[in-house]
Amino acid sequence: MAGPDAPEAGWKAFTENVVGGGRLELDPAGIEQCIKLCQEHADRMRLLGGRARRELRASNLGLGEQDIESAKQLARKFDEKAIGGDDIEFANTAVGLFLAHETYASDMKSMFEAVLARYREQDAATAARLGSVGVQL
Repeated sequence: MAGPDAPEAGWKAFTENVVGGGRLELDPAGIEQCIKLCQEHADRMRLLGGRARRELRASNLGLGEQDIESAKQLARKFDEKAIGGDDIEFANTAVGLFLAHETYASDMKSMFEAVLARYREQDAATAARLGSVGVQL
C-alpha cells in the first residue's frame, strides 16, 4: 500500500528560486539545525503513527458492537478512520496523516542535507581556487 503524498508547494518554490539563479545566503549551522529538527519531527510522527495503530483501534467501544449490526458497523468506521480499511482511503486516516508528516519531514531533511553538501563542495572548490591563485601571486 503506497503512502500518502506530502505537500510540496513551499519547497518547490524554494528549489525553483535556487535552481533559477536566485540569490541564496546559507548559514551552515542553521541548515544543520534544520536537519536535526526535521529528523526529530519525523521521529515524533513515526511514534505517533505507532501509537495510533495501537491505541486508536475501535475494537471494544461498548456500543453493543458484539450484538448489534449497526453498532458493529459504527465501530468498524471508527477503526477504519484510525488505521484504514475498505471504506476510507489510507491518506484520510490518523495513521496515514502521521505517515505523510513523517515522509515530508524526512524529505525536507534530505533536501537540507543535499543543500549543505553542495554548499560544502562549492566552498571547498572556492577555497582551492583561491589557494591556487595565492600561490601564483
